[in-house]
Amino acid sequence: MDKPREESLGHYEMLWDCTHCDTKKLLGKTHRHCPNCGAPQGDAKRYFPPDADKVKVEDHVYSGIDKKCGSCGAAQSSKASHCGQCGASLGDAKAVPLTTQPRPAKRKSNLLWYVLAGILVFVVLIWFVCIRKKEIEMQVTGHRWAVVQDIEEYREVSEEAWRNEVPSGARQVSCSRKQRSTRSVQDGEDCRVEKVDKGDGTFEEVKKCTPRMRDEGVDDDFCRFQIDRWAKVEELKANGAGLELKAPAVPASKIQSGLGARRAGERRVTYTLDFHDGKNKRYCEVGEGTWKKYTDGQKIKAKVRASSGELVCSEL
Repeated sequence: MDKPREESLGHYEMLWDCTHCDTKKLLGKTHRHCPNCGAPQGDAKRYFPPDADKVKVEDHVYSGIDKKCGSCGAAQSSKASHCGQCGASLGDAKAVPLTTQPRPAKRKSNLLWYVLAGILVFVVLIWFVCIRKKEIEMQVTGHRWAVVQDIEEYREVSEEAWRNEVPSGARQVSCSRKQRSTRSVQDGEDCRVEKVDKGDGTFEEVKKCTPRMRDEGVDDDFCRFQIDRWAKVEELKANGAGLELKAPAVPASKIQSGLGARRAGERRVTYTLDFHDGKNKRYCEVGEGTWKKYTDGQKIKAKVRASSGELVCSEL
């Protein structure tokens, strides 16, 4: 994420309230002592003024965070070596505490707890209905198989692709503009103003802006063309029972080369096991290894969903 753009809007005086005579809204940099009773700024907490009471500091030169005198508590410039109030050394003086800009208070809500409780109930319900299992005894009653053999022909076909993906040998290429992707572009900025306590009786107003982005479509040439390819033109099917597969016979190629030649393509085999639990017939489509692992008449322990009785085929 891009770093926010920052812009200084100027330096202003912090305010403080005298704890001795209760004078309000004294200036943090100008009034090191209360002009009403002479009390030092001391431990009085500085605060940000409302906009109507802001006093700008012209030609401000920042030298660092003020020091707090360990003897009398008066706030002194970071450059000072001795307290201007009591004369004590400031060699070990700590920096005055900084004030942070208050954030809008968030309303407390129990909505989050309700949402979390709802999610927990949903998870438990899903486990009880769909995941919970129990073990039962079953008998293997049969093996079934089905084979689908694709037949491919070398022929002219119509295809589509982006211009840079059009293969060599393509013919009758026709292209039009079409959105292919998107890119993120800047669409203005989202800005906020923050007040930063500088620790020397002033604060700085800083405008922080982050880019606002939007998605923009990127067009490219999308093309249709003709090309010679091996394409599926037929399916040969066979099915049966028992452990012996009889794949469908593939006819010899009609033409040895060129357009019109045929060949065997992908072959797909489905293996099915039949069961009986004493009451109901059940079946599972499984892999070849699992299909061959069991024999007809064999009794096994199998898992079913506790709620629905559905056979868990993946755990055979």
